[in-house]
Amino acid sequence: MVLRKVLALFEDKCPVCDDRLQAVSNAACCTKACPQGHYKEESYCTLGVTIVYDELK
Repeated sequence: MVLRKVLALFEDKCPVCDDRLQAVSNAACCTKACPQGHYKEESYCTLGVTIVYDELK
Protein backbone atom coordinates (compact mmCIF):
# COMPACT_ATOMS: atom_id res chain seq x y z
CA MET A 1 0.00 0.00 0.00
CA VAL A 2 2.77 2.44 0.88
CA LEU A 3 4.73 1.39 -2.21
CA ARG A 4 1.76 2.24 -4.46
CA LYS A 5 1.55 5.75 -3.01
CA VAL A 6 5.26 6.28 -3.52
CA LEU A 7 5.09 5.04 -7.12
CA ALA A 8 2.06 7.25 -7.78
CA LEU A 9 4.23 10.30 -7.08
CA PHE A 10 6.36 9.43 -10.12
CA GLU A 11 3.51 8.78 -12.58
CA ASP A 12 2.91 11.42 -15.20
CA LYS A 13 -0.73 12.52 -15.14
CA CYS A 14 -2.81 14.99 -17.11
CA PRO A 15 -3.30 18.21 -15.11
CA VAL A 16 -6.88 18.54 -16.45
CA CYS A 17 -8.46 15.08 -16.14
CA ASP A 18 -5.84 13.27 -13.98
CA ASP A 19 -5.51 10.34 -16.45
CA ARG A 20 -2.13 8.69 -16.95
CA LEU A 21 -0.17 10.08 -19.87
CA GLN A 22 0.71 7.75 -22.75
CA ALA A 23 4.38 7.85 -23.71
CA VAL A 24 5.99 7.25 -27.09
CA SER A 25 9.71 7.62 -27.64
CA ASN A 26 12.17 7.38 -30.49
CA ALA A 27 15.77 8.41 -31.09
CA ALA A 28 14.89 12.12 -31.42
CA CYS A 29 12.30 12.75 -28.70
CA CYS A 30 9.95 11.39 -26.06
CA THR A 31 6.30 12.39 -26.33
CA LYS A 32 3.80 12.10 -23.47
CA ALA A 33 0.15 12.83 -24.20
CA CYS A 34 -3.22 12.65 -22.49
CA PRO A 35 -5.52 10.05 -24.11
CA GLN A 36 -8.34 12.64 -23.96
CA GLY A 37 -6.22 15.21 -25.83
CA HIS A 38 -5.94 17.78 -23.01
CA TYR A 39 -2.16 17.83 -22.64
CA LYS A 40 0.97 16.99 -24.63
CA GLU A 41 4.64 17.17 -23.71
CA GLU A 42 7.60 16.67 -26.05
CA SER A 43 11.11 16.23 -24.61
CA TYR A 44 14.20 16.51 -26.80
CA CYS A 45 16.90 15.18 -24.47
CA THR A 46 19.80 15.78 -26.86
CA LEU A 47 18.88 19.47 -27.02
CA GLY A 48 17.75 19.78 -23.40
CA VAL A 49 14.38 21.17 -24.52
CA THR A 50 10.87 20.34 -23.30
CA ILE A 51 7.79 21.68 -25.09
CA VAL A 52 4.44 21.58 -23.28
CA TYR A 53 1.10 22.02 -25.06
CA ASP A 54 -1.73 22.82 -22.62
CA GLU A 55 -5.44 22.74 -23.47
CA LEU A 56 -5.12 21.22 -26.93
CA LYS A 57 -8.86 21.09 -27.50
